[in-house]
Parts: sequence; C-alpha cells; structure tokens
Amino acid sequence: MSRPEAGRAGTTGPVLAGILAVTSAEDVLRVAFDEAERRTVPLRVVASVLSEGDRLVLGDVLECWSGKYPGVSVSTSVRGDLDPAICLTAATRTCCLAVLSAPGDARTAAAVAAVARRASCPLVVLPSAD
Repeated sequence: MSRPEAGRAGTTGPVLAGILAVTSAEDVLRVAFDEAERRTVPLRVVASVLSEGDRLVLGDVLECWSGKYPGVSVSTSVRGDLDPAICLTAATRTCCLAVLSAPGDARTAAAVAAVARRASCPLVVLPSAD
C-alpha cells in the first residue's frame, strides 16, 4: 500500500473510498473503513462502474464491512453515468483522504492517474491483488 501523499487541501471531512471495479471493492473498503474509524470521520463511498449485478455484490460487501465498523457512518453514491475521474476528483475536494485500488485495465489506469494528478486530499493507491 502506498503511503498517503501530501494533499493540497482536505484536512477534514470524510474518507473517500473510490470503487472503480467491484473486484477491488473489498480491499478498498477494508482500508477506507479502517482509516475512517481511526480518524473518527464518516466514510464516503463513490462507485463509478458497476452493472446491476456488480451493484448487488458491492451492496453485500459494503454491508459486511459496515457490520465490522458499526461506529463509522457511511454514505454511498453510484455514478455510472459520469466519468469516474471527474466524479472522484470532485469528491476529493471535501475529503481528508482518498483510497483507490491500482488500475486493472486501461480505463481504470486513466482514471487513477487523473485523480492522482488533481486530488485535493492525500491519496492512497492500493497495490493490485494480482
């Protein structure tokens, strides 16, 4: 896991869990929930992919992690209709930390690179599970 980079802003606010693929949701949520609990802030989950089946899987994974961290308040939004880089970059403006997974394909690689360049808070990019 990479260490949080110095952010340009965002020293307060929730932790952001950016879900670009349901296959990485478990890892992203594990780190994001832990950081939110440690910092005593809410967790904001922004998912920007997801077929209907993926939404159901994400809901199950999110429910599981919420049960493990009952003291962490969670808000979720699925933004499949908008560019993931734009959604996640905008979300960093009000967050204290953003957690993303390493890209698994060209589309997610572009999104992660764009968020890394423009994030308004520190960013953790988790290593690929491969």
